[in-house]
Amino acid sequence: MNNWERCQKRFPNRTMLTEPEKHHLSIFFNDHFTATDQGQRFLFASITNFVLWSAGPTHPWRYLDDNKLVSEEFLTARFLDKEYIDNLHTLKGTGQYQGKEVKYSVERNCWTYLNNRTVHFHSTSASETPESPTDDDTARVEQLLARAETTVTSAIQKLQTVSRPASPAIQASSLPTPPVSKGKAPAPVPPRTRTPVARAPTPKASTSRQPVQAPPPQPAAP
Repeated sequence: MNNWERCQKRFPNRTMLTEPEKHHLSIFFNDHFTATDQGQRFLFASITNFVLWSAGPTHPWRYLDDNKLVSEEFLTARFLDKEYIDNLHTLKGTGQYQGKEVKYSVERNCWTYLNNRTVHFHSTSASETPESPTDDDTARVEQLLARAETTVTSAIQKLQTVSRPASPAIQASSLPTPPVSKGKAPAPVPPRTRTPVARAPTPKASTSRQPVQAPPPQPAAP
């Protein structure tokens, strides 16, 4: 019987872990349980050949055999490349690398991004960049699309203006004025005169009378 089996036998009144207690476990723990002893609740866990215990989420982990505190170096010893990780969470195995959220995969024994792509430290590999764009990238793409739409709309309006024929008034005003020779004033434009239209006289009724002619003289009687 190993140390972990003896611990389970020693504390038979085991219960389910609460959510805060689950967050107090290390991702490298092999097994764990909660038990009540003398009215107090305790957490127990095994890692490699060691058995650890804790009085709860707000208390540190200790070795069961000598009651000494478990050091942070021991809890983080299995994290590879932990020197590159900022804000490393000792138990959860989470942190940041170059401003991006990362987590440690126990199955793959390496650091991964939240989209499960492997983190390549000091590498330009494509897997170093998460697949999903960040909010800043999305906003930048939207700005570029809006700018392109504005440019296309402006170009269409210019093409429509050029292809539309000018009105006769605009065309007439755009004709060049003939040059005037030096020393000579331009001939004045004769004013338009209205040509009189001859009208036929309207015959008037005559008021004068014709002279009365005398009858021819008659021959005298013999």
